[in-house]
Amino acid sequence: MKKKWLLAVPAVAVALVGSPDFNQTVDAAPENESVQQAESEIPAGYETILNWPPEQQPIVKQGSQGSFEVEFIQVMLNHFGFETEVDGIFDSHTDQQVRGLQAENGLAQDGIVGVNTWTVLLEEYQTELFTVESAVAYAEAALDNDDLVFSSNGVLYEASDGRLFYSLKARSQDYIDNGGTGTIGFYDVYQNGDVVESKPR
Repeated sequence: MKKKWLLAVPAVAVALVGSPDFNQTVDAAPENESVQQAESEIPAGYETILNWPPEQQPIVKQGSQGSFEVEFIQVMLNHFGFETEVDGIFDSHTDQQVRGLQAENGLAQDGIVGVNTWTVLLEEYQTELFTVESAVAYAEAALDNDDLVFSSNGVLYEASDGRLFYSLKARSQDYIDNGGTGTIGFYDVYQNGDVVESKPR
C-alpha cells in the first residue's frame, strides 16, 4: 500500500454516524491482503473504477451497452433508490433513472453520465468502501510501526472542507504488555488515505 504523509493540521469536524467508544479495538489488516469492506447493498467487484477520476471516465448515455461502466452506473442507480436492471444496456429506462438521479443532485437532467454525474456516483461509492478497517490499513502504512495497535470510536466524521475521516487511537503493544495504557497518540484518517496527527474526540 502506498505510504501516506503525516500531516499536522487542525480539523473542525462533525460526527455523521456512530457513537463514541474508543474501547472498540480494530484488528490489524493482514499483510499483503486487501481489507474486507463492511457489507453494503453495493456488490463487490467494482473497485477498479476508482482508478480513474470523473474527468477520465467515459461519457455514457442511451445506446451504450456491454461495458463495465454501464453496469456500475446501473448498480449505483439501484443504490440511490432508482430501480434499474443491471444488464449492461443503457436503455430508455436507465436514461430515465439517470435523469432522476441528476435532478435529485441539482445537475442538468440530460440523461448523459458525464463528469458531474460521475462525480456523484464515484464519491458515493468511495464513501461506501471507507470503513474503520480501511482507515486502520491506511494508518498502518503511514506510521509503519509493528508495535502499534489501533482502536476507534466507530464514528465517521466530516471535516469543515467536506472530507470524511475516522479518528483512531494508537497504542504501543509493548507498553500495554508492561501494564500501561499504551496510548501514544490520536490520528484522523481520511477517505483518501491521508493520516493527520490529532487529539482525542
